[in-house]
Amino acid sequence: MSAKPRGRRPGNDSSRSDIVEAARREFAERGFERATIRSIAVNAKVDPATIYHFFDDKNDLLAAALEFPVSDDMIRLLIPTDGDVSATALLAGVLELWQEPEIAERLEALIRVAVTHPDAAAGVSSLLRKSVLGPLIDGIGGDDAELRAGLVGAQIAGLALFRLVMPFPPIANASIEELVEAVSPTIDRYLTGELSENRGDL
Repeated sequence: MSAKPRGRRPGNDSSRSDIVEAARREFAERGFERATIRSIAVNAKVDPATIYHFFDDKNDLLAAALEFPVSDDMIRLLIPTDGDVSATALLAGVLELWQEPEIAERLEALIRVAVTHPDAAAGVSSLLRKSVLGPLIDGIGGDDAELRAGLVGAQIAGLALFRLVMPFPPIANASIEELVEAVSPTIDRYLTGELSENRGDL
């Protein structure tokens, strides 16, 4: 018996791309559990059988949809590798990116899927570490770089939650300038300041 072929299945690449984009929209709007192959097919304007031509099941489709919405080049602009990470520039740049509908939609999908599907949570965590936290850890440097990068990531993730996923009016409606002024001092402390008043006394 011949082995099952591995890799991407042959077919129309545009149809596959339409399906993946539709899946991201469905995952963003409904979460993983409520999104169905049929609803994704309707969104992509294809027959459900077309989805099964490219993907084994919804989990297989999820793996294809888990793609960080910002390019590596843009990440390098936001997070310099020379150790000169600016809290103001980083936060302003991130908030500007969220103004782009496609980026906001993809990020919302990642967050919703991560909080509604345990297997996806591990994938999203790995994706964030590779795409964002890794470069940030390298840019910060030092023995506590992972902790500092995690704190920065948690601060920005909280903003994403209240600005994009579960809009809280004071956060969702605030201008970029207002948020940068309010939040960047905290991020700056996470990047370079003392993390605890008792640090070194233990």
